[in-house]
Amino acid sequence: MQLNESEKKGLIDRIHMVQEIIIAVQSILEEMASFGERIKNTFNWTVPFLSVLACLVLAAATVILYFIPLRYIVLIWGINKFTKKLRNPYAIDNNELLDFLSRVPSDVQKVQHAELKPSSNSSPIRKKRSAL
Repeated sequence: MQLNESEKKGLIDRIHMVQEIIIAVQSILEEMASFGERIKNTFNWTVPFLSVLACLVLAAATVILYFIPLRYIVLIWGINKFTKKLRNPYAIDNNELLDFLSRVPSDVQKVQHAELKPSSNSSPIRKKRSAL
């Protein structure tokens, strides 16, 4: 029942491979959870400025969709997308929605950056004054 040296190395390699896969899956799940928390925190007014900005953009999109047919909006978007490289070949692509969400804190970041509240028993001077 003893394993020879090559079988031990093969087993150790498999264990390391499984550990790497588990770490990769865990990091992907963490990113997905963080993304969902950021969307939740956008709409529960964690950062009021960003929430107001999101509401204004949604209101503007509603008004634009009311007055301009969706067919024309898709046509303009397609022309913009396919001629972007011709107009500015050295532009760097970015996703404005992901840039916006990267500025909204996730729940973990909210806890890490929460202000510390002073404890009630930290100043005995105030207790003496109030007792007088």
